[in-house]
Parts: sequence; C-alpha cells; structure tokens
Amino acid sequence: MIPRPLREKYRLTAGTRLQVADTDEGLVLSPLKAVRSRGGRAGWRWLRGCAKGTAALKEHLAEHRREAKR
Repeated sequence: MIPRPLREKYRLTAGTRLQVADTDEGLVLSPLKAVRSRGGRAGWRWLRGCAKGTAALKEHLAEHRREAKR
C-alpha cells in the first residue's frame, strides 16, 4: 500500500499500474501511462461522450461568441 500523501502528490488512483525497477538504491515505482482503449474507433471519435453531463459545449460557444465580437 502506498501512503495517502504520496498517492495524492503523484496523482495515483485505484487501478493505477506501476512499473517496478530494481536498482542499486532499491525499488523504483513508476506509474505506467494509461492507454485508453479506442474500442475500434479511429482518430478523435473515441473521445465521443467524454464531456457528457458537463457545461463544456455551452462554455465553448459562449467563449466563441465573445471572441467573434472582437
């Protein structure tokens, strides 16, 4: 188990996979980069739905309107 202050500092969450390296100084734990499954979809399409339930689109459109007025 990794102590909570270290988990928070290094943003480790449940299920984070770690690489273990044996060095002269001891064990070195390094988080592996998350590889997101694309589910067979190519390009940006695998992101579809990731902002569902947020105000991201409304905020983007409002920002776009403000910039267009300039």
